[in-house]
Amino acid sequence: MKPIIKKTIICLIIILFIISPFFQYIKSISVMKIYSYICEKDSFIKELNIDINMPGGLATSEKDWYPFVMTFNDNEGFSSFMDRKMNFTVLYNFGAFEYLNGASMLYNPDSNYYGAFYGAYFVQEADRENHKFGFLDNGDINIEEALLPGTYDINELVLGGFGLNNPISDYKIDSINQVDTYIGYNNWSVIDATVMTHGHNHRYKENYQAYIQYGKPPSKYSGKQDFPVTKFKSRIYMKYLSEKKCTVFLYAIAPNIKTIENCDKNFLQKSVLKIK
Repeated sequence: MKPIIKKTIICLIIILFIISPFFQYIKSISVMKIYSYICEKDSFIKELNIDINMPGGLATSEKDWYPFVMTFNDNEGFSSFMDRKMNFTVLYNFGAFEYLNGASMLYNPDSNYYGAFYGAYFVQEADRENHKFGFLDNGDINIEEALLPGTYDINELVLGGFGLNNPISDYKIDSINQVDTYIGYNNWSVIDATVMTHGHNHRYKENYQAYIQYGKPPSKYSGKQDFPVTKFKSRIYMKYLSEKKCTVFLYAIAPNIKTIENCDKNFLQKSVLKIK
């Protein structure tokens, strides 16, 4: 085979790969692995010697979640949201990619992983070190405050990342319980809630940075209305780490309680939290 023909074939293969839906998946995991690593090293929990390892989608044989859990730091954004100085680190994962669509199941309204996420929040008061974020002085949950990390995440980080202005996230508490032991630590509070917020299927209009990780929304999932208001289920485990003056939340949100239960069993409960 002549060199010029060989080079042409190689170039064509590369071009076909780049324009294929599967390339979006490769681009996502390549970029997000590096970016998440940088955020993890710069997080305030690393300075506090708190380490958490949460399993990703590779932990099961099912096509459920993205391969690995990512880390994002947003002290400045959450401080602005709270109107006081805060430290805020998010761990998160979302629905696996549908390879032929070149995008996450996050957009698929018929999927159990439509609008679904799980992960952890670490929240610390930067100026009010004696305030136990998410809790009242008597140790009971401060419901209004406890829901703020999730509200900020949904409204500002996720939906805002798609360019949606003034999104809504309304929580209806289904139950509040206490768990004696969870992932090796005692005294967790658990909130189960129904969340009315926006679904993630929408028409592609401009190239938002969020599409790097999720892929672009497939046109076949976009209906008459972008971001239709949809009912989701959520579960939040929370505990105040007195020795670090920091509150940890483990969370999951999904279209139905079955997906929440499976995520809890196979991912949240298998997380490893180390406080040094």
